Amino acid sequence: MKTLYKVIGFGESENGFFNEISFCGSIGYACGFYDAHLQDPEMDGAVIIKVEHETWSVIQEFNREHYPISIEYSALGTHKVKKAPDLVMV
Repeated sequence: MKTLYKVIGFGESENGFFNEISFCGSIGYACGFYDAHLQDPEMDGAVIIKVEHETWSVIQEFNREHYPISIEYSALGTHKVKKAPDLVMV
């Protein structure tokens, strides 16, 4: 199976937290989308995810707003960036 790269730009708007996902067949195209997200003032950050047959890994990550994020992977094989919940000490 061929390697796939997913680039997810993310941010927060008046409608809430959002993800903008691009699918790329090469790391070169993925880096182009990633760089475009970093230059976009509406994006808080971006990640590049390398997806192989049964594994995936985040290979590049930037978060301009510096809030904690997590990558969610569903049973259907989709990825999503979410804001990580706040850690509360009791």
